[in-house]
Amino acid sequence: PSLVQTVIVDGPLRRGQLKGLPSLRQLRLLIVSANIVPVFDSIPPRVWLLIALGAVAYAPALYVFKHIVSSPSRRDITQPPEDLSWRSSGQLVRSIAILAAAVGLALFIFTPAAVQLVRSPSFWPILMAACGAWALYTVPKGYSAGAIQPFVRGISSTFERKTQPKRFWASITWNAVFGCLCLWLGYLMIDQGVEDQCYDPQVKHTPKEELEACNRLIAKRGTSGSDYARLVSARGFAYHRLNQYDRALPDYNEALKLDPSDSYALYNRALIFERKGKDDSALADYSASLKLRPDNDDGLMNRGALLLRLGRLREARGDFGRALAIKPDNRDAMAYRGISFALEGDRVRANQDFAAVRSADPANTLLQQGQALLAAGKEKR
Repeated sequence: PSLVQTVIVDGPLRRGQLKGLPSLRQLRLLIVSANIVPVFDSIPPRVWLLIALGAVAYAPALYVFKHIVSSPSRRDITQPPEDLSWRSSGQLVRSIAILAAAVGLALFIFTPAAVQLVRSPSFWPILMAACGAWALYTVPKGYSAGAIQPFVRGISSTFERKTQPKRFWASITWNAVFGCLCLWLGYLMIDQGVEDQCYDPQVKHTPKEELEACNRLIAKRGTSGSDYARLVSARGFAYHRLNQYDRALPDYNEALKLDPSDSYALYNRALIFERKGKDDSALADYSASLKLRPDNDDGLMNRGALLLRLGRLREARGDFGRALAIKPDNRDAMAYRGISFALEGDRVRANQDFAAVRSADPANTLLQQGQALLAAGKEKR
């Protein structure tokens, strides 16, 4: 038995990580956009920014292009004169400035600073608020000028109150509604962005970013909120990822005191207990977690490895068998089961499992340990 070195799955788990569930921000935005958001959320933020910059730059680029091609010097003298009153040097300068700014921002997008900005939970709220403020700004400006450009048309068409009153007032109304909607979404995203970073089921953020977000939410909502158990469990997960086990453990304890059915906190606390050499406590937490979530193959593997180390071979083999039922291609589970047979002296079934592992993964570390165990047993005989 001393030849066997158990290799556990040592990374902590959190809600949604195994099943790839959408983030809390995505789930809330489903109210607004049904099935669209989960699809769009997979698009990198840089792509969204480039699309937004393209939309902003479209009208100025079109104006500059028309300004150039409609130059009086290019006019066909055989044709009737065109109305060029829309051409102005001021508008041309503004359009070129907007294009230059858009190009600068497009280059900035691909810098590390831009990546850090996009990862910030305040990025999307600020972007939505800016869009809403811009839309609302066009309403009084358009009313006083008697002409407005609706956002729905990509701000490329202007409707005047005198010549197109229906479209003018429809555009005024649309820009006002659109602006208010963007501000409302930006307000909702303030907390949603921080929650997404704290809970982070896809583990997209660094542990320090998760920890900062969880501390912000706990400081804001206090310890009496209905979601405090989840928040403190998420903070424990962040500490766990930072290998700060003495800080993660109290958070898991607090979370389980408030919500004993948190199978993820139980599993993660078991990992810490096992690391600290508290095998009985680890075994109890693994079992409690698996009772709540029996399809957690990582939990089965870890409990089986612990039982194997404790010499409870039949129970360990049961866990490895259940892990194989969940994932038939789990070579580590098959190798572990072969080791349990070898420790019992059942060379036939041990060799069967080792042969199956060898055919798929000849470099498997557990396979090598199991073969060494069989060789040591054969020498003793």
